[in-house]
Amino acid sequence: MRHFPLKYLILLLLLLAAAMRPAAAQHEGFIYGEVTLTNNERHKGQILWSAGQTMWVDLLTAEKKDNPVLKYLNNEQLEKLSIEETQKKMDWGFMNLWKNQYPSRKHTFRCRFGDIASLTVSGGEEAVVAFKNGEKVNIFINEDPEYRNQLGRRITLYIASKEKIRIDWDNIAQIRFTTTPQQLPHLNTMPLYGTIATRSGSSYTGLLQWDMDESLTSNFVDGKNEANENIKVRFRDVQSIRPKDEGALVKLKSGRELYMHGNSNVNRKNQGLVVRHPDWGQVIIRWRDFKEATIAAYPENQDFGFNAFQKPRSLKASIFTNDKKTWRGSFVYDLDERLDVETLDGWDRAGALRIVPFRFIKEVAPHNSKQSVVLLRNGVKLVLGDRSDVSEKNWGLLIWPQQGEYKYIPWNNVHRIAFY
Repeated sequence: MRHFPLKYLILLLLLLAAAMRPAAAQHEGFIYGEVTLTNNERHKGQILWSAGQTMWVDLLTAEKKDNPVLKYLNNEQLEKLSIEETQKKMDWGFMNLWKNQYPSRKHTFRCRFGDIASLTVSGGEEAVVAFKNGEKVNIFINEDPEYRNQLGRRITLYIASKEKIRIDWDNIAQIRFTTTPQQLPHLNTMPLYGTIATRSGSSYTGLLQWDMDESLTSNFVDGKNEANENIKVRFRDVQSIRPKDEGALVKLKSGRELYMHGNSNVNRKNQGLVVRHPDWGQVIIRWRDFKEATIAAYPENQDFGFNAFQKPRSLKASIFTNDKKTWRGSFVYDLDERLDVETLDGWDRAGALRIVPFRFIKEVAPHNSKQSVVLLRNGVKLVLGDRSDVSEKNWGLLIWPQQGEYKYIPWNNVHRIAFY
């Protein structure tokens, strides 16, 4: 019997191992699921949401239909909350005549698609969101521009046969979100990935969304060249982009540089540059604060898929108050957010809007009437402001201590919140 040389045997084993290794997960970051129609038909495939969301890291934004937390507050506490919200609309003394009335304001629901297990249509512009832990929340949209096209509109589905089908909202019974296949046969593109640097020296790396719209390497940067001719370049061919004069300097991977102008892709009319990542949330950078974008290859060693989003947990913390007391237990933040997949929002000092799921937050401490210091679990410290989550407009905390009844803590009595 002839012996096979050892070096060839080793080579053969390496080739076999490579063949058995799973294919690189390139498309696992795209939203995927099964849509059940009102006539019980079912269709499964990649989902393009009605407001343009395509990735698990993208946000679904709507308004919560009710806020049951307010029933725990007494009349005096409710009246204090109502002053700023209602004094321009009606007299609170009159409101006291109606026992079922509470101070009202916008209660935005915001979470990433990767945190949602299913969505059930409950009305023309309403739905019930079920999280991965089974908890549910009723949401709807109104005329608020922030909610535009989030619910009540047609969605697009790319099914296994590569066929693209459009499904009207009224024909949808439920959408069940599931793990995305590693390769989607109809996609000849990749998610746009890279780093955005700001003029203040901050930088953010993750999945990119350019001009609040383009998020694929097959999308184009549009504009006019120096000869005022219309040109477009695919993001897959771009190495970097930086503002210059009334436009931008676009450097290609070939080494060539193009000055482009005359389009919101490359000037101050740009709606915003978005960076998203499953490990820290989302940030929106305005063009005026933007210094440079570097486009990079989509990383194979990072998980942007459905399973990267863990089951939600109730918010829990040790709350230290200005009157030197400490409360520990499950709580509701801003009398609104109660799960760690919901988000804290605020503008940072780099001019960027940070949208951070609570699960990535270690501490929050009011800094002044307009700002709070937010410490992330990765050690990053942020000073965020100009949103109710982090300013004096915060409605406070409602905590259920491990022993004893619930306790309402106004925001002006909060010294520090240490999440656990």
